[in-house]
Amino acid sequence: MGDWLSGIMILSKRIVGSSILSSPAMNNFFDIPYIITTYGYLGIFIIVFLESGIFFALPGDSLLFTAGLLASVFSLQIYILIPVIFIATFLGGVIGYEIGVHLEKLNRYVFFRKILKKEHIEKTHVFFNKHGKFTVIFSRFVPIARTFVPIVAGVARMQYRLFIKYSLISSFLWSTIITLVGYFLGEIFPHIKDYLSYVVVLIVFVSALPIVYEIMRESRP
Repeated sequence: MGDWLSGIMILSKRIVGSSILSSPAMNNFFDIPYIITTYGYLGIFIIVFLESGIFFALPGDSLLFTAGLLASVFSLQIYILIPVIFIATFLGGVIGYEIGVHLEKLNRYVFFRKILKKEHIEKTHVFFNKHGKFTVIFSRFVPIARTFVPIVAGVARMQYRLFIKYSLISSFLWSTIITLVGYFLGEIFPHIKDYLSYVVVLIVFVSALPIVYEIMRESRP
């Protein structure tokens, strides 16, 4: 897994750059129980949609897990929740792909030519020809990579048919597995909701481990 994850992180930085956005006005976007209890399915749909191919600095795995957990004790219906998440993450990925396809048009501007260098795009194309299917599926379970992979796939002009096929598979797996894990844990241990803040921190920590591993691996002499 190391090679494709390392590759996609490097290519993402080179092609689309990176930024860390923080604002007090965005705090509610990270208050997962607030999102779920206040906005319900619509709030979940919007956050998952944006995080799946447009804006990486949003909760992903922790939102799905918590939504599944709360569905076991509150009014959310699991048979509605999973399709909502599936559609949101698939559509977010498709939009991300389209963004990547049109990014190349920005080469007419000097600033973007420095970012969207031809050699980087060519390397990305080679990378996706070799690892594209695997990357689209498994990146869905890795924060940040989940957002950037559809964009980079678009820049690399990965075959649209293949991208759609493996995006459907990855969207189904991610929306189903993470949400159901939360749901069944809530069913088996109903009092786990009382420790929700600790559970969310644990999920964020575990989901970030692949990225931490790659950063540490790259920093080695």
